[in-house]
Amino acid sequence: MLKIFLCDDDPFFLSLEHDLISRAIREERLPAVVSGMARSLGEAVTFLENNPDRYLVFLDLDFGKGQPNGIDISAALKRCPSAVHVVFTTNHHELAMDVLKSGAEPFGFLEKGADVERLELDLRRYIQMALSAGDRRDPNQRTLSLAVGCGETVQIAAADILYLEAEKNLSHGITYHTINGSSITIISTLDREAERLGEGFLRVHRSFLAARSQIVALREGYLILSNRTEIPCSIKMRGEVKKWLSQK
Repeated sequence: MLKIFLCDDDPFFLSLEHDLISRAIREERLPAVVSGMARSLGEAVTFLENNPDRYLVFLDLDFGKGQPNGIDISAALKRCPSAVHVVFTTNHHELAMDVLKSGAEPFGFLEKGADVERLELDLRRYIQMALSAGDRRDPNQRTLSLAVGCGETVQIAAADILYLEAEKNLSHGITYHTINGSSITIISTLDREAERLGEGFLRVHRSFLAARSQIVALREGYLILSNRTEIPCSIKMRGEVKKWLSQK
């Protein structure tokens, strides 16, 4: 399974990339998933350090004056335990030579100013190229068996879980939310699921349990997860979350 990571300070382009890639994966049934998104160096490094794997990264080159640029971020990502193929996205063609001179060894370049149809074709092309470069899924990856009905179970990889949510309108209903946007509801309690999942998950609110590795930032009382989902964080847990993020 190829994991794709997006990093851009423009929320509109970040959303557009995600939608186009998700459609390509769905229509062509590609063994790939958008595993995370970030809008800064800190968020990107936090995610990739805590989720080591093989990634295709679509990375913006220009993050604004005074901010680390795409070349800086690429260098930082390659120091992470993850293996990355970086495709730089930019409107500034003249910066491509700077990338090559830097020794960043790009997997390719993507023109942000292209029309949507051209952009989608280029995104699909790079995904196919990355898939052709080989996959190395860990056969020992931990999986959970979730009971979703009478005698019916669903297998889910622990590494694919974003967060768990206690349902308000279903007694003892607990919903697992995954990085690919799917959700699975079971009958249980957050306490029971927290015990089963272990230290990799943090009870951040009375109704939410988050995967530590998927937390990239804390802003105004909300956790920002790897796919840009925001979930509430209780006041008493904010100190622990900040401490954990500062250690990454």
